[in-house]
Amino acid sequence: MKIFVSYARDDKPAITGIIQALGAHQVWYDEKLHVGQEWWKEIEHQIAASHCVMAILSPHSTESDFCKKEIEFAQKLGKPIAPVIIKHCAVPTTLDKYEVIALEGGLTPDAIVRLLNGLFQIERLVVNPFHPPDSENAPILAVSDLNFVTTSDYKRVAYEQILGVPLKTVPIQVEDIQHLDAGEVALSKARRAFAILKKPVFVEQSALQIKAWGGLPGGLTTSFISPIGLNNVCKMMQAFEDWSAEAVAVIAFTDGNICRKFTGVLPGTITDKPANHGYSWDNIFIPQDFRKTLAEMTEDERTSISMRRRAILDFMAFLQANYDVR
Repeated sequence: MKIFVSYARDDKPAITGIIQALGAHQVWYDEKLHVGQEWWKEIEHQIAASHCVMAILSPHSTESDFCKKEIEFAQKLGKPIAPVIIKHCAVPTTLDKYEVIALEGGLTPDAIVRLLNGLFQIERLVVNPFHPPDSENAPILAVSDLNFVTTSDYKRVAYEQILGVPLKTVPIQVEDIQHLDAGEVALSKARRAFAILKKPVFVEQSALQIKAWGGLPGGLTTSFISPIGLNNVCKMMQAFEDWSAEAVAVIAFTDGNICRKFTGVLPGTITDKPANHGYSWDNIFIPQDFRKTLAEMTEDERTSISMRRRAILDFMAFLQANYDVR
């Protein structure tokens, strides 16, 4: 999602961390202005090009004529606005109809969760395949004909919550090919599922990629970890200095003609021992900026940083742009 950040110059030190936390989004703020540009014309252009305007609220910004002008212009264009309070102040009456994200206590892990989940509520309205398509000639894709091939009730619920509609799930087992690239595994599963159902399908493939192991186990995650166990994975890491890793979710879709994949990536590290919340690899993966494994996180925490959510939103944007979803 493209986000325009409106803030007061006196608050610049405070917004650096906020912008870093928005790494999955395209963020623009006035530091990106170049010498010689017509600054207000460029600001208008950037607001118009954004999906959302984040209004950083503080005693400085609420008194700033420039901040007021930016918000006024965004409202004229009908842009969604996400007010974020970083220092105690009265919320301007022009923004009192919006849900405010409170970050007055600093950018703690809990605050990052509130920030990302708040923005997600806007993002899934902006990138919604059940809005009119971008093209008048887009082919019709009935939701009843879109098959989510999975045997996991957890995934079904997660997807229905994000998409906002009930999905048709088909619990058929599709054999994974043996490939390091999780994207190739997902594409193969989608093609095989379509060959069986003869209807539009999508599948999800999750994977763990360890940097010191050249991206292993990647698309081989299940077949690699199941026989050796999580404890042995952690022991094997002892021989390496770099414990960084990525949690990956890949959605693959095909309607028999088009075949596409959508990837969400969450950086983090491998822990020294499993969290003992089950047998999945999320017990040994600690997301960046957090001190506990994915398995130990609350549902809100997991959702705020989920690699699955990033992939789903890209998939939604693709459906919105290419199909008339009904």
